[in-house]
Amino acid sequence: MLPFEAAVASNLGTWAEGTVFLAAVSGGADSTAMLAALAVIAQQRGYAIQCLHVDHGIRSPEERRGDVKSVKSFCTSLDVSCRIVSIPAGKVAETAKTSGLGIEGAARLFRRRAWNREARRIGAARILVAHTRDDLLETVLMRILRGSGPAGLGTMPRERGLILRPLLSLNRSDALAYLKARNIPFRTDSTNEDIRYLRNRIRHKLVSCLDDQFPYWRKTVFSMAETQKLTAEFLDSEARRQVSWEEARNLYTPAVHFFSLSQIIQEEALFQATDRLARIKKNASAFEPDTPESKKRRGATPRRETIRRFRAAGSVDAGPIRIENRNGKVVVAPYSGKTYDTGYTLLIKEPGTYTLKGLKIVCRFSFEREKPEVLLPGMSVKTGEPGGAFFFAYLPLAFRRSYRSMRGLDKIGYSEYTDTITVEDRNGPIAYIFSDIKDTMIVLCREVKRAGEDPPLSCVIVSGGIDV
Repeated sequence: MLPFEAAVASNLGTWAEGTVFLAAVSGGADSTAMLAALAVIAQQRGYAIQCLHVDHGIRSPEERRGDVKSVKSFCTSLDVSCRIVSIPAGKVAETAKTSGLGIEGAARLFRRRAWNREARRIGAARILVAHTRDDLLETVLMRILRGSGPAGLGTMPRERGLILRPLLSLNRSDALAYLKARNIPFRTDSTNEDIRYLRNRIRHKLVSCLDDQFPYWRKTVFSMAETQKLTAEFLDSEARRQVSWEEARNLYTPAVHFFSLSQIIQEEALFQATDRLARIKKNASAFEPDTPESKKRRGATPRRETIRRFRAAGSVDAGPIRIENRNGKVVVAPYSGKTYDTGYTLLIKEPGTYTLKGLKIVCRFSFEREKPEVLLPGMSVKTGEPGGAFFFAYLPLAFRRSYRSMRGLDKIGYSEYTDTITVEDRNGPIAYIFSDIKDTMIVLCREVKRAGEDPPLSCVIVSGGIDV
């Protein structure tokens, strides 16, 4: 057994004779090398290897047919059963556009669905995927650029669920050397050179720069990923230990205790609550990225940035759920209506001048104000250029587009306005801003205590209409 085959065998682990494995093979160097090594291992250990090739329908028909022919031919030479799953041309692109997942994300969705179906059909113990150490490092770099938390920055697991990665301790160069030694041809995917895709930009641009300027980067980034994996495991354990979620239609936990914990534990606990809620409500489609329903929205699982707004504003819509600080409890509940977080959210953490959809917002500490007329609870005022309306709120506060029904406000004629923004601070909604193209109307829904208390109050000036 060659060194590459021995490494794959070690990473595969020990299984009973007759165990069935499904090998995901694209026809590229890594998956071809994996399949070749698996065929040798299976013969020695009595395993059954079956191959699945997914044609995503993205590239030219000629190139796709070439991949299919190559994989089938290689499987025949190894006496390995091969199944081809073809996705209609344009289907991945259509899903990428409607879901916001991007081409890579949509292709992954279809690919994993095909893997899982075939694994169930043949009774496979594991789905074998040819991710190498290079893929792991590229993924970590991608997630660094996207601002992922510890779980996202952790090393790619060798095994998770049905997925097993027997090449994860090997480099891409190891696979290429093995193919060369055994004189095995492989296919090259033309899209691997397309730098419109983030992974390709990282592989062809960033990695080459790091290799040139920081030749040790692979070792240090891998070490960082290992540390982040341990950190994520610790945070997950601590969040489960420190936050207990009660179930009564929704999930809730005492707010006083919740907010006494460190911020990172709060965030991890909220992630856990969303996962638990999905299982309780049997509504996994709203949270899992590999299901048909989740194709309709980007970020079905609440992003950390969205979760973090909850601490500032006291309530937030995160994909299909609503998180609120309500009646002394932190409540996590399904939210089937439209969401606030549709790209029109503005979080204000400090004084300054801001804009949101044509709305000018000037935030100052209260002692800087020049004795403006202050709105009272229930009071409404129409503003226009260059006038404004002042009201007090605690910092930080959030301005977000709102679809929530506000009963009783029809008495002041808000229905004539075409757009609504809710202003929330840590105690909940403070004001509603209604607007049409010409002017803006503000309704204060509760009173905030006057200046002089800690933390200081903010004085917010709103002027101009919202350009809808």
